[in-house]
Amino acid sequence: MLRRISVRTLGFGVSLAAVTLMAVACGSSTPAASGGTTTTPAAPATTASAPASTGAGTVIKTATGTAGIWLTDQTGKTLYIYTKDTGTTSVCYGACATAWPPFTASGAVTVNGALLDASLIGSTTRTDGTTQVTYGGHPLYYYVKDTAANQITGQGVGGVWYLLGPKANIMK
Repeated sequence: MLRRISVRTLGFGVSLAAVTLMAVACGSSTPAASGGTTTTPAAPATTASAPASTGAGTVIKTATGTAGIWLTDQTGKTLYIYTKDTGTTSVCYGACATAWPPFTASGAVTVNGALLDASLIGSTTRTDGTTQVTYGGHPLYYYVKDTAANQITGQGVGGVWYLLGPKANIMK
């Protein structure tokens, strides 16, 4: 016998499943595999135009290509630094932050890779109260024109946007 399920009932079930998955993913505090190390930024943050965090949490990894070895997030999206920032303080807001969304985290940040140094992870509080991840004292950003993992179309843009290596070296 076939049983009919209303759209309302189906929607409730899907919503309940999504909430359960989010609770399980957000409740994990296990460090990443492969010798990952964890540090925790100070305050919650979200960035609508940045790639969404996975259930694994916020991870800094590396990618390798013609430019050398550079930092990425957990999905392989390239991370950049802005040479006009002053120390750990970001000066990229408004239209700048629209083109270069800050890399933010609402919990622990993990490094995953032998070349990365967890002691270089830090955070800075943006003027809107969000927490931007830093590495080696540099606030990190995405570039909206990078639409796939490991793209580096932002490298050298305007002579002020650059990749950052695992030793916090600016790759010019």
